[in-house]
Amino acid sequence: MKQNLSSAYSVHRAFEGSAVLITGATGYLGSLVLEQLLRLGHIRKAYLLMRRSSGHSEKQRLNLLLSTPIFRLHNLKQIVHRLEIIPGDLKQPDCGISHADQAKLVSGVQYIVHSAASIRFDNDIHTDIALSYVAMKSLAELARKIHGLRCFMYVSTAYANAHSDLVTGDVATMEQLYPLRNAIGLSLDHASVVELLLGLPPAEAQLEVVAIAGRHSSQQNNYGFCKNLTEQLIGSYHLQPFPVCINRPVGIGAVAKSPCPGYVGNSAATGVILSLACGVGTLQSHDAELPQPLVPGDMAASIILASMASAVEGCSCMESPYVTHACAMARHPVPFGEFVEHICKYFRDDPCTVFQFGDGNCDVRWTKDMSEYDRWRDTENDRIKQLNEELLELEQFKSANMVLTAWKVWLMYSDSRLLMGSTILDDSKVQRLVSNLEDKEKESLMLRFTLEDTGVTWSQYIRASCAGAKQLYMHEEPKNYRLEWYRTQEGLQSRL
Repeated sequence: MKQNLSSAYSVHRAFEGSAVLITGATGYLGSLVLEQLLRLGHIRKAYLLMRRSSGHSEKQRLNLLLSTPIFRLHNLKQIVHRLEIIPGDLKQPDCGISHADQAKLVSGVQYIVHSAASIRFDNDIHTDIALSYVAMKSLAELARKIHGLRCFMYVSTAYANAHSDLVTGDVATMEQLYPLRNAIGLSLDHASVVELLLGLPPAEAQLEVVAIAGRHSSQQNNYGFCKNLTEQLIGSYHLQPFPVCINRPVGIGAVAKSPCPGYVGNSAATGVILSLACGVGTLQSHDAELPQPLVPGDMAASIILASMASAVEGCSCMESPYVTHACAMARHPVPFGEFVEHICKYFRDDPCTVFQFGDGNCDVRWTKDMSEYDRWRDTENDRIKQLNEELLELEQFKSANMVLTAWKVWLMYSDSRLLMGSTILDDSKVQRLVSNLEDKEKESLMLRFTLEDTGVTWSQYIRASCAGAKQLYMHEEPKNYRLEWYRTQEGLQSRL
């Protein structure tokens, strides 16, 4: 690949008139990537790999996607012809794509964005391997057949490297690959690890994961472990024959600027807001001064597009896969305690009424005594379980699901023994993306979240996020905050 590291790159120029295959386009980040490709990249066609889900056909899922406020800036009748559904399933051989559709992709696609992922953190290791590693293998083999594929983007996670000995709290995780290592420090072959784990019964495979991860960090979970293996896998395809980019976002928060400030998706950051709003999150054992691991959704999407554009236009060194971190905390951190207090303050002023499972005070106690935390957790776990059962008996299914979901998220974010935001992430490559982007595109692409760049403070951003969560997940209109983009679902669907 020809490199021109001193020249400016352009997202518009790199993507204009191209065709992109996207997995996970109906997910939160994938939908933001699709929206920016249509609005800023001016792509010719987006092929959307979709499967039937929750009783909805692929076409119904697309209509639901386009009816969200994310696409409010578009004339939907004009963009529908640029979208084509490719029925498939990443868990199936050949991604479940028909021979006819494979032929269409092989001859017509220039980019792949693989953003589909399970966002569950309690899957067994065999399930996570199937959803992450095996699915990637099928997609990468399809990509290898595509004539003239310019770039393959894999959306990973900032927590793919919790195992690394370098992650000590005072040494940054760099934007590079970190292979797993054996007991004497030698790199483990990703394919051999997967073969070993799949050859064992699930319980024994889990013990092996614990043994491997335990050599590095007790904080590595199955999700991050499999993401790491998958990074190694797709990294092995780099320039064989297509260039590979990998993006590692931290927790993805609400949209900060465009197309709909305050719009939130199904993410851990939204889960924290809901946990506090509905009275489930009341005790916290993390250090309040830790930076909150958060990135606005539109910033994460812009970094993905900018990384790909920079790579294909030769403005990034591509001797190895081009890895970037998407994290606002690297340059403009907000302490976790401040993040929590902003949320609590919002819901003290504008409490939720339907999904309220606590005392309504929206207060959080902080402790470093893990014995106290464990006692609280066990007591609260019994209360949540009983409450869930009572709500199910009353056929209040949405409330029953809300309380369980909020509780699971808070457990993950309140136990200081579990991975959160203590990892320091280097984002030097992203800063170069900011510097090298053509000036005329710096206003439309959000590659940094600072007051100077966006005109938005953390306080304003978190307040908008709370309003969006209340409107979209609690179905209550915010009392003291107007969401300019909000329309009824029926009104949006009428635009199709």
